[in-house]
Amino acid sequence: MNSKQKDTLNTLRVLLNHITLVADDVDYLSYQSMNIANNISPYEAYKMMTNHQPKWLGLLFSIRDFLGKIVAIEPIKGFDKLGEDEPSIGSTVHFFTITEKDKQTLTLVVRDSHLDVCVHIRLLRANDYQNKLYLITSVKNHNVIGKLYMLPVSIMHPFIVRNLFKNLKVR
Repeated sequence: MNSKQKDTLNTLRVLLNHITLVADDVDYLSYQSMNIANNISPYEAYKMMTNHQPKWLGLLFSIRDFLGKIVAIEPIKGFDKLGEDEPSIGSTVHFFTITEKDKQTLTLVVRDSHLDVCVHIRLLRANDYQNKLYLITSVKNHNVIGKLYMLPVSIMHPFIVRNLFKNLKVR
C-alpha cells in the first residue's frame, strides 16, 4: 500500500469508524462521496446509480468482456436493471455478491483468480435532510493479469463513479 492509499485509509477510518475492505493490504483504494436525501438506503443508492449507465460505459464494459475472454475472465455485461425485490446478504446483484447490508451499509464483493474487488457504500448523517454517501472501492490483485487489468481501471474508476453519482439526484 502506497502513502496516498494509507492517507486515504486513515481519512476513511476517522470518518467512518468501520469500513470493509477486500483485504488488509489492498493494491487499489479509492473513495468518492456526495450528499443524498436521508430517505435513500445504501441499496437504493446503488440501484439508482446503476439504473442508467452512459453509452460510453457500456462500450467500456463490452471492450472489457471481449479482452477478458483471452485470459478467461468472466463477462460482466455492465449494469442491467435490477428487480423491485430487495436482495439479502448472499444474493448477487450485477456481478457482485452482497456480504453486508443494513440501514447504513452495503458491501458488494466479487472474487476471481486474478483479483478481488469490494465496493463498500456507507451512509453518515450530514444534516436533518441529507446523508453523506461514501463509496469506497478496494482491490487486491493476485497476479500479473489482475495488475494489468487494474492499470486502466484505476485511472477510469473515479471518473466512472462520479458519472454514476449523477443518477443520485438530491431530493
